[in-house]
Amino acid sequence: MLVTHLIFAYGTLLVPAVQEAVIGRQIAGTRDRLSGYRKATLQDGAESYPNLVPDENGRVDGHIIEVTQEELGRIDLYEAGLYSRHKVTVESGTEAWVYFA
Repeated sequence: MLVTHLIFAYGTLLVPAVQEAVIGRQIAGTRDRLSGYRKATLQDGAESYPNLVPDENGRVDGHIIEVTQEELGRIDLYEAGLYSRHKVTVESGTEAWVYFA
């Protein structure tokens, strides 16, 4: 039985080239929105990355993507160091993982 996981992607994980490099395939996903957060910028030296910060009035647009256990492990490695994985419920009622600092 194939175990899959849902991820709420709102930043670099939506970029086709990043998906190819990290996950090994492109995933269009389904549009959704996360309430209670807003997008912010995370600085890492000279690099800037999208991040989420709590904001009771905030809403972040993104996509729900479905990945295998192996692909989730690859994403964990890609996000390691700057982000950690959190379980959230998006506006559609779907529970998904999301990465933020």
